[in-house]
Amino acid sequence: MRIVVNDIAASKGGALTVLKDFYNCVRKNDTENEWIFLLGDNLLEETDNIKIITLPDIKNSRVKKLAFDFFAGRRFINKLNPDVVFSLQNTAVFGLKIPQLIYLHQSIPFQTIKKFSFFKSSERSIAIIQHLIGRVIKMSVKSCDKVIVQTEWMKEAVCKKCRVSHEKIVRIPPTVADISGYDTEKPFNKNAFFYPTAPAIYKNNSAIFKACELLDRKKLDYDVVLTLPESFGKTNIRCVGRMPYGEVIEKYAQSTLIFPSYIETFGFPMAEARKVGTVVLASDCPFSREVLEGYENSYFFDPFKPEELAVLMERVISGDITKKNVPSQTWGESDGWLRILDEVLNSTHNY
Repeated sequence: MRIVVNDIAASKGGALTVLKDFYNCVRKNDTENEWIFLLGDNLLEETDNIKIITLPDIKNSRVKKLAFDFFAGRRFINKLNPDVVFSLQNTAVFGLKIPQLIYLHQSIPFQTIKKFSFFKSSERSIAIIQHLIGRVIKMSVKSCDKVIVQTEWMKEAVCKKCRVSHEKIVRIPPTVADISGYDTEKPFNKNAFFYPTAPAIYKNNSAIFKACELLDRKKLDYDVVLTLPESFGKTNIRCVGRMPYGEVIEKYAQSTLIFPSYIETFGFPMAEARKVGTVVLASDCPFSREVLEGYENSYFFDPFKPEELAVLMERVISGDITKKNVPSQTWGESDGWLRILDEVLNSTHNY
């Protein structure tokens, strides 16, 4: 069988991680079928049964990418004569007469907590995803044969927004990395807080800054570490830039995780912190509730009310909230990519 994997858009961040994880799963577990990866850059290594085709001109132009999805893509892919197409980039190639699956890991068009504006420069790029690219994603959901999502809340949101049946949407939780090789026995410091984050507006770093201003008025002793560029730092908040994964795991063990983000498909830091067994202060959103369900060290706050976060932080500092000794708890699949690989390989059976 010949499978085309469409991921021209992937270049960095979570999208690149998704691409490499699936590629490694294919390389490790399938030597019988022929795979063709359509990429925007030369990001992967070819093997005996994996071929890489790069299309940088399409990746570097949003207009060309849309043209590929709606018109040119069907001709290009049909020439490859595949048995199935698997898109890792949330959108389909329209007009194909063969089975097509989508791995949908972009939640912005499906969340209802915030409507982003084209007229605010800080929100414009996300507004494009929510309102314009979101339309293409929803059209893709309707046109393809199966959609794979990571969480139950996404499954429900996709069914509702796209008006498709639950049978079309398959929930396969992602695999959370094995942390057994890292030092998770670090002593817990009730005055230490940690958030592995990025500058994106929905990561809601401002909630932490505002909560800390409230704590400073009470002259409380605490330390917050964020993985933002150093230029963002201020009193009691240390921005340290990117951090090696092992250090992130150690920070979980030593600190309270703050997770104020209000838009996520899944939220890996919460699942990782749950494995470590540390205290988590999380935004009260569907994805947080799902990932932290049944976890005794989790506490929730309104992500748009930093005063609620400040109260929880003060309770941790004072010892009112303590780190309960709970066993390490795994959320998700032991290897979700294997299940996804099976979905792709079996997609022609009922076509």
